[in-house]
Amino acid sequence: MSGTHLPGARSGEDPKLPGERQQNEELIRLVMSDPGPAAELAYPALLNGIDYLFSVIDLLDGPDPAPRALKFAVLHLQAATEVLLKACLAGIDWRLVFTKPEEADEISYKTGDFASCGIADTVKRLRQHGVTISPEEKGAITAFSKERNKLQHFGATLSAAAIEARAGVVLEILMRFIDTHLWRGIDADHVDAYFEDMKTIRASVPRIRGYATARMTQLTPELEPFKSTTLRCPACGMWAVVAEVDESHCRLCFTHWEYDTALLVDYAVGVLGLSVKDFLDDDGGAQACPECQRHSLLTEAYLADAPDKPRSFCFNCARPFDGLVTCTRCTLPFQMEGNGDLVCSNCLTAALASD
Repeated sequence: MSGTHLPGARSGEDPKLPGERQQNEELIRLVMSDPGPAAELAYPALLNGIDYLFSVIDLLDGPDPAPRALKFAVLHLQAATEVLLKACLAGIDWRLVFTKPEEADEISYKTGDFASCGIADTVKRLRQHGVTISPEEKGAITAFSKERNKLQHFGATLSAAAIEARAGVVLEILMRFIDTHLWRGIDADHVDAYFEDMKTIRASVPRIRGYATARMTQLTPELEPFKSTTLRCPACGMWAVVAEVDESHCRLCFTHWEYDTALLVDYAVGVLGLSVKDFLDDDGGAQACPECQRHSLLTEAYLADAPDKPRSFCFNCARPFDGLVTCTRCTLPFQMEGNGDLVCSNCLTAALASD
């Protein structure tokens, strides 16, 4: 590996992340000097982010990483994500890195003595300022961030297969993000080292992704008959959750959900990228299923038989629906009959009974 690593990083040392305040100060010191154009802001943070990425690929080198390696791979990949996304945000406007941009001041900014925005707000602000981050990428980034927070406070909650698969997805997202938004800020003295480092990382990412891909290849015959009820796994991100009425589990990482509501919430957060608060709001929550009547229906879900097509899906009766419309009386979704009536059968029956 070439010379873009941070001073003091020696081979064989235990990987350690600084405390939250120290990490914030390090981020600000590396990302920002005096406020200036994006090119001046992006370069130091890019080196820091790449150093974290080198750590991740080292920790995940091999099909069966040790639990400790998996733990630090999650922590370091999340650190890389925050550094790189916030570098791009600071390049747009340094004030946007503050939790409350309206309260930003240069002294706090230069010393790192302020609360920076979380990963969800970082993604939201980048998108508001024209940086393209797809819903799928947003879901992968926010899901990994939540896993890092759970790991930091409560210990590991994902299997090794789930962490490897998730890490591979986020690594690919960051590679594209660097190529699109950050690398042009490198000065001529460092550009050769940058390309050499990125060449090493790019060669490693397919290998890491390959472990999950190989497992998915083995699972293909098993999953083929269930494509119309197979969801992307909220834990590992692979198309390996066959939704079932009683209990669902991922055939790749073996995460299981005993209740439909548990899978529904995890899917909304881990795949669609909603926050729990967003999901519980009226606009993001589940609706009543026209088949089983339980509030287990998402009007946006994706299934393996048509992975790019949003469909309605009930997580209780494990049934997809196409062409649901909203009843003009009760405002709940229902399957329109051939007569084109915009009132559901329940409302129509109630109306006829009251006559």
